[in-house]
Amino acid sequence: MNSNKFVKTVLVGTGTLLILAGGMTAVIDPFFHYHKPLKQLEYPLERGKERYLNNGIIQNFDYDAAITGTSMMQNFKTSQFDDLFGTHSVKVTLTGDTYWAIDEEIRTIFDNKSDIKYIFRCLDYNKIFDDKSDYNYDNVPTYLYDNNIWNDVQYLFNKDIFIDNTLGVIKYTLHGEKTPSMDEYSSWAADYPVGTDYVLQTYSVPTKIEKQKKFSEDDAKTVRHNVEANVLDMVKAHPETTFYFYTPPYSAVWWYKLKCSGNLERYFEAEKLQAELLMEYDNVKLFSFTDLFELTCDLDNYKDDTHYSESISENIINWIYGDKGLMTPQNYESRIQKMLNYYLDYDYSRSGIPLVQEN
Repeated sequence: MNSNKFVKTVLVGTGTLLILAGGMTAVIDPFFHYHKPLKQLEYPLERGKERYLNNGIIQNFDYDAAITGTSMMQNFKTSQFDDLFGTHSVKVTLTGDTYWAIDEEIRTIFDNKSDIKYIFRCLDYNKIFDDKSDYNYDNVPTYLYDNNIWNDVQYLFNKDIFIDNTLGVIKYTLHGEKTPSMDEYSSWAADYPVGTDYVLQTYSVPTKIEKQKKFSEDDAKTVRHNVEANVLDMVKAHPETTFYFYTPPYSAVWWYKLKCSGNLERYFEAEKLQAELLMEYDNVKLFSFTDLFELTCDLDNYKDDTHYSESISENIINWIYGDKGLMTPQNYESRIQKMLNYYLDYDYSRSGIPLVQEN
């Protein structure tokens, strides 16, 4: 075989393999970029791959409600939500991400669905002071997030995706596994135990207690821009949809660290401003559970300083359905003031938290 024929054979062979691999990825579509799951296949829906899977779920699954937010919501069960609210929901959460990133998902939901009854979303305290366009993660597969067919080469002809995911679906199916339900998708409950010992494993005693800082005009501007751009835009654009928002009940460890850093007052003032902005709209129901002090001060409810157990997640859905913890124009100021006073004055050693050793 002469060199020209050899080169041609190699090129044709390589091209054929690429076409076959790309075709398999397009047909199996492990990230649902083109279609919903094939009935004859089982898909692993691996936790940690939400940034690859969520957009396809949003675009191609059937649903009329969405649970979307951070890891605070990953143990929620769509089946429980559907039973209570009469919906067919999906769960599309993003670990540790910002108001902006969650809002981008919600915008995509409305771009693809015209009959969304409910959006259920957490508003994390630790993201409220982010800039309105902050994004937490690099190397996000944005080629899966648009309708540009040309950048699909990054999906179709990606060796890692083909080996790990396209062939992974086949292997998963052949091993007799079943596609996880939306209840199981992204849930971390089975992998992370909860309890005081686990919370304190990642806790470092602060070195001192700072004086409480005031909520500044710049703080208010940041919060306002963040909430208006990344929460209220969709609320205003979709009055036909009811938005259920809640601030997650972080543990006493988080509040103690915030107190020591001098930022406790700032965060509660931020929550107050956020509440004022949201409660103007009839299609918003806003909840807070931070004043459930028996819950937040019992570290056995948590796996770390913020993440609560699966049973608390179940309770939160029930509480929201029953309007427990609902913020209203009549109660929000007194409730938030009560939270501030409590976490300023609480003896955190009662929760087993090692305290700053003051001289």
